[in-house]
Order: sequence, then structure tokens, then C-alpha cells
Amino acid sequence: MEFKTLAIVGLGTMGAGIAQTAVPLGFDVVGIERDEQAVGAGRARVAAGLAKFVEKGKFTEEQAAQALARLRTSTDRAAIAGADIVIDAAFEDVDLKRELFRDFERHASPTAVLASNTSTIPLVIMAAETSAPERVVGLHFFNPVPLMDLVEVIRTPATSEETIRAAVDLSKALGKSPVIIKDGPGFIGNLLVVPFLLDAIRAFERGVASMEDIDSVLRLGFNHPMGPFGLSDLIGLDIVHDMAARMYEEYHDPKYWPPPLLMQYVRMGWLGRKTKRGFYTYD
Repeated sequence: MEFKTLAIVGLGTMGAGIAQTAVPLGFDVVGIERDEQAVGAGRARVAAGLAKFVEKGKFTEEQAAQALARLRTSTDRAAIAGADIVIDAAFEDVDLKRELFRDFERHASPTAVLASNTSTIPLVIMAAETSAPERVVGLHFFNPVPLMDLVEVIRTPATSEETIRAAVDLSKALGKSPVIIKDGPGFIGNLLVVPFLLDAIRAFERGVASMEDIDSVLRLGFNHPMGPFGLSDLIGLDIVHDMAARMYEEYHDPKYWPPPLLMQYVRMGWLGRKTKRGFYTYD
């Protein structure tokens, strides 16, 4: 299957990152958001990301402008009509995801692949909302999308081999390295990393070491590019909290229960880099 036009529903951090990755490679992208303010913010995220690549010498200003011109935006979900693939990059809310996939089937081409960038919600929940679950696949990109190579391609028991091949081919066309994984809460990446992040927070709560020293152990002793507190701030503490809570609902395993300190920071609005304050403070 040849992909020329991508529809991305949700132009937050992940959706904008996918769009930023696609448009310089010649893909036409339709970005859908809930209102004009969110549309403007999403386009600004894509433009800012392309501008950073111009600063780094990866694109010229003319190339960045041509790439941005391939991004069309709308507040109408019917604008996904004609896209070869529709990618849900909306907030991790089960009811919202269900609603989106009902709309995907209503408006998308009958041959379009229906994909979700969900990080923890089982894909079968979305596939069950359609009459063509064989076209539903997970495309879990990692943040920041333009820099991270990995894409988890998620198959449900109903996903067709043709859909899997198409998702793998698109991932490669976007310059990514796809891995194929069976559907399940957290897939592989978050199934492993969420307990790691929560255990680091619990160690800090118990006074085992400072945040800085825990991060240093992981960076210097295990060659991680950043420690668990820096990584949590990058992901967003609200997202870490919600991923953990969602996986706890599925597995009922205490290792996924968000620690009190994490819950306190989220309630305070200290969500990490995006709010300039999380475990660390950012200028």
C-alpha cells in the first residue's frame, strides 16, 4: 500500500511530532484538532520543530517552508476523508478513543488504515468500535518523534497481515525502525519503563538517594542518556501518572500504582518541562 496523505487527529506533542517528521519527506498531512485555538497551537509546534532543524543545518528555510505548506489543518473530523491512513494522536482517554474510531469509520476511505498512537490503552478497545477491525493497527511513536527511531507496530487478533505490512512500510518510509508487538496494556516500551520510573520515585521517597544521584547512577553507570527523573519530566508527569494508572487498572499489579509524590506533583501542576517545573526546575 502506498501512502501519500496522512491524517493525524490531535496535534499535541506526539501528533505534531509525527506531522513534523512526515511533511519534510513529501507526505501531505491533514491535522485535526478540537478548535481553532488548538489548531493554531498544533501548527505552531510543527513550525517550531522545523525551525529547530533549520538552526541545526538539516533543512534550509525554503525547505522548511515547503514542508510546512504540506500541513493542512481543520477542526472537522470529516477532513480525514481521502487520507491513506488516519492516526489517532489524541489524549489518552478511553471514551474519546472509542468516539474517534467510530468517526474514523464514518469519514475515512474504506481502504484507509486506522491507526492509534496510544501508549497504554489496549488497541482492541478501539478496534471493537469499527466494522473493519482488520484495518486497525497501533503505531506507537516515541517522544520526541522527529529524533526517536523506534515505532511499536501493534497487532490485535483481528489485524490483517496486509495492514501490518502497510504499517511497517510506512514506519520505514518515515525513517523509523518498526518492531511488531501483540496488543496488550503498555505494549513493550511502557510495560518496562513505567515500573522503572515509579521505582526511582519510590526510592527517592524512601530517602535512598537524591534525585540527582539516582539520575547520575543511571546515566553514568548504565550509559542512559538521562536518568528516570529527567525522563519523567520530558515525558510529562501527568502522562507518566496516567500511563501507570491505566496499566494498574488492567493488571492490578501494585508496581504500576502511582507513588504519592508523583500524584502530589501532578495535582500541583508541576508536570515537567512543558510547565517549566517537574522534578527539576527549567528556565
